Amino acid sequence: MVLLHILLALTMRSYKLTSTLHAMAVLAIGVYTALTSEDIKKIIPIAGYITGAEVLWRMTKAGVFWEFGKYATIAILILALLKMGKIKRAGLPLLFFIVLIPSAALTVGALGWGERARELISFNLSGPLATSVCILFFSQIKAGPNENRNWVWPTVYPIIGILTLTIFSTITATTIDFGAESVFVTSGGFGPNQVSAVLGLGALLLVLLTTTDDKRDGRFLAMGFALVLLVQSFLTFSRGGLYNFAIALIGSVLHLLAKPNRFVRSIFTISLILLLMMAFILPQLEEFTGGMLSKRWLDTDVTSRESLLKADFQIFSENPTFGVGPGMAMYLRRGVALAAAHTEYSRILAEHGSGGVLALFILMLLLLRSYFKAPDAVSRAWVVGLAGWSLVEMGHAAMRIVAISFLLGWAMTTWEKTGNNTMVGQAEKASLPLNE
Repeated sequence: MVLLHILLALTMRSYKLTSTLHAMAVLAIGVYTALTSEDIKKIIPIAGYITGAEVLWRMTKAGVFWEFGKYATIAILILALLKMGKIKRAGLPLLFFIVLIPSAALTVGALGWGERARELISFNLSGPLATSVCILFFSQIKAGPNENRNWVWPTVYPIIGILTLTIFSTITATTIDFGAESVFVTSGGFGPNQVSAVLGLGALLLVLLTTTDDKRDGRFLAMGFALVLLVQSFLTFSRGGLYNFAIALIGSVLHLLAKPNRFVRSIFTISLILLLMMAFILPQLEEFTGGMLSKRWLDTDVTSRESLLKADFQIFSENPTFGVGPGMAMYLRRGVALAAAHTEYSRILAEHGSGGVLALFILMLLLLRSYFKAPDAVSRAWVVGLAGWSLVEMGHAAMRIVAISFLLGWAMTTWEKTGNNTMVGQAEKASLPLNE
């Protein structure tokens, strides 16, 4: 599968039609599985695959609309939920999105029932909608931490395709201008922010798998790819992906203190990666970038995000009830260049007002419930890692990628204690039918 996705990515780069066909094939497989499978958990690897492939489709210019990854995930998971029939704990996940809907009337009122209003509403609400559906879906799932192996690798395979394109672009470039900004060449010619984030996500999932999974096979392969993903994330000069990785991983590892053997394994894995990075890789990267790598990471400038953040809070203070409508904040920020929001927390307050406050409260309540329901340290480590990555990414890149929604949903799984590897326990080998 790794070799296949290396070849697939290179083919998709050369032939746009291949990328389009790949996207449509994945959607078709997801719909078919949702309609026919008697095991609801068989949907998860497909949704994870879409999560990893979304940026790959964007960077290879697949002939699908920009938010295809989000809406494909929404469609597949809704079909699975409808087939399942009986849905539990639906109130809060649905309310999270419902409270954001009223402010859409303000966007329509300002722009009319035109294409621009539709684009703004879709762009800004597709993330919250996907999050609502993912949380609702995973709330129906019961699984042991060791089952994460079945979901990690399908998510990582297309990310390895992204890694392939970034490496290919880097080694074939005649010149690379390393400076104070993110670098498109080392990002495969696509947006460094999204590429860096997804590369860091792949590394995080592989390290979490290595440190918590009971099985030994594939452990060194996972560590090797995690290291390469981190190296390339450094080279994008976009800091967000590595911030996401570091903060989420630290939070996870701290929870493994209650499991000494897992904690020792995680410390060994992280120490090995750090040793290789500090002793061998970073000096080479510093030389390769002409000394600009260290300057980039010592630069604490947050670009225009601080100005956007302050402007959003000002808009919220002036429009606390309903906000100004999805996508309208960019037109109303005073003294700030026209730009889409980079921080989801301030965007949701400025554009949805009290509905945004309630939505954020509901999200935090759901995450806290999942955290305290987790039965052991390994489960809590996964909740913190998955949710931590998403919450940090939302802080500097809004909800531009479906990975945020998928990981927030994943964190809502009803976890069983380590060692209970099926939805209904070890004694019952058959998968749980969708209609039970």
